Amino acid sequence: MNNILGRRLSLVLTGIISIIVVVIEIMSAVDQFPRYGQFVAGKVIASIAMGLAAKFVPICLSKTSTGSSRGFAVTAYQNVQILGVILAAGVVYASSKLVTQSSYLIPIGMQFIEPVIMVLGSPFLPESPRWLVWKGRMEDAKAAATELFDTKTNDFDATEYVNSIQVAIEADCNNEDASRWVDLFRGAGLRRLLIAVGIQSLQQAKGSSYMNSYIVSFLVSTGVTKVFPVITGLYTLYYVAILSGHFLPDMVGRRPILISTASFCATCLIIVSSLVTAYSTPSTATQKVSITLIFLWEISFGVQSPLIWIVTAESAPSRNREKVQAIAVFFGFGVSLLITSVSPCIQNAGYGNLGGKIGLIWGTFSVVTVAWVYFIVLEMKGFTIEQLDYLFNNGVPIRKFKKYHFSEGEAGLTRVEDVEEDLDMDKGDVKTSPSLLGAKLSQI
Repeated sequence: MNNILGRRLSLVLTGIISIIVVVIEIMSAVDQFPRYGQFVAGKVIASIAMGLAAKFVPICLSKTSTGSSRGFAVTAYQNVQILGVILAAGVVYASSKLVTQSSYLIPIGMQFIEPVIMVLGSPFLPESPRWLVWKGRMEDAKAAATELFDTKTNDFDATEYVNSIQVAIEADCNNEDASRWVDLFRGAGLRRLLIAVGIQSLQQAKGSSYMNSYIVSFLVSTGVTKVFPVITGLYTLYYVAILSGHFLPDMVGRRPILISTASFCATCLIIVSSLVTAYSTPSTATQKVSITLIFLWEISFGVQSPLIWIVTAESAPSRNREKVQAIAVFFGFGVSLLITSVSPCIQNAGYGNLGGKIGLIWGTFSVVTVAWVYFIVLEMKGFTIEQLDYLFNNGVPIRKFKKYHFSEGEAGLTRVEDVEEDLDMDKGDVKTSPSLLGAKLSQI
């Protein structure tokens, strides 16, 4: 859909679908006898709209930002999401005290806000220059690039920027297999797909979906009695932590944040679960320690969360970007659904009866995440999308990725000699596709 309609029209279409969904949900509840089936149908359609947004919004943000500020831009996606969660929690809590239909019509009606903003605001957004180049609309691409990147101090050259994208796209098009589905499962395509799918799936397996769905049960199992103030505090801290995604990923890099936060999250959950195991009736001191560790876990998880969408967007190749993003989001949502469905069976009494000890599972997956990032995820900070395509296609190893420097010059070409020098490889080990090695890689 994105490749056909473009980013702006895709946003409008998603917003329209969401508005229709809200109307369906409201109409299901206005009569004397509410129609549960109609409400569920509305939620199903809402899930489609949410999936569409998750697939193309991070990509759109990554394509319309510079390499040095891509982390800042993509974080805006999750920033708005968590603002919505906090707003929804407050509205639901306030309206729950009402004894009329307003108790549920108000929260449902609040869903109008975001899609209306999307529909009304999208026409004022610049289109993705890369999509315009892909469609052969070169002048429109230059105009969009100028609107996005030109300032009074940066001497931005829209023509040079668009030409570099055009050459990279032409090089990609010369590869007849570049857009085939099978290409995703071999070579550089498989490497990038594994990064995207792994980072999305492990995000859920570390406890994200569990905390979203069963945080109340987990808090109660650790001895917490006043749940709502704790949850409100957790959401607020989570949002504050997510704000770090606007600067930390572009300052520190992707890998250091992912590894350090996953390690810290593992430590917090394992300690909490160990306390639950050791003390069947938690004391006041144990409860305070557990709450403190859960808050610390939430902060660490919030710092890490923006990186999930940043890394997913960056790991997707230009030609198969939509496919990789779709597969990664599908697996992420699939793991979330699995955890949400299975957790009650392994936690509740009469079934698995793990109670608060279930945190050991999520802590273990946090340890797995550390290993996954260390051995699989590459440092993609600061590179343009075209440069990332080049580095992946030439099989640059993890230890060389971060320090790789592109040759500078009037043409900005990357030569075979540069690749050999930086990678310490023989000429035969480098994929010397003339169209790829001659690609002009923008320093924007």
